[in-house]
Amino acid sequence: MLEDIVTEVNKALETARAGKLIGSSLEAKVYLHSSDNKLAERLRNMYEVRIDSDSLHRIFITSQVEILSTLEDTPTKNIPYSGEYLIQGENKIWIGVSRAEGLKCERCWNFSPHVGSFVDHPTLCKRCYDVIAGHPLPALAAVS
Repeated sequence: MLEDIVTEVNKALETARAGKLIGSSLEAKVYLHSSDNKLAERLRNMYEVRIDSDSLHRIFITSQVEILSTLEDTPTKNIPYSGEYLIQGENKIWIGVSRAEGLKCERCWNFSPHVGSFVDHPTLCKRCYDVIAGHPLPALAAVS
C-alpha cells in the first residue's frame, strides 16, 4: 500500500513541478486525506512514527506532510494542486501539494518554520540544530 501512495504522491508532485509551484520536491508540503477509516488510521500511524527516517516526509522526499482528518475546514485555496487517487484499486486518497512552510535549512535543504529561530545557528532547522548543538565543533589541528 505504501508503494502505491508514494507513486500517487510523486504524480501530484510532478503536476506541481510542471505548474512551476515547486522546483524540487523538498520545496513541497504534501497533504493527505482518506474518508476510508482503515486507510486514514494507517496514514496517521505512518505520520506519527518515532524514527525520523521512517516519517512520511522522508519517504516522499518532501519537507512536510500533513494528514487531514477532514477536507471541510481545509483552506483549499492554499493548496493549489490536489486530486483524488485510487490506492490498490479500491481506496480513494485525496492528495494536495503546496509550497512548504518556512525557510530552507542550509544543512539538509528541508524547508521549516524553525529556520531562523536559533540565534547561534539561524540558518538551521530544529533537527539540524539539535545535531550541531549536541556536538561541539572539532578542534583544528595545527599545520606547520
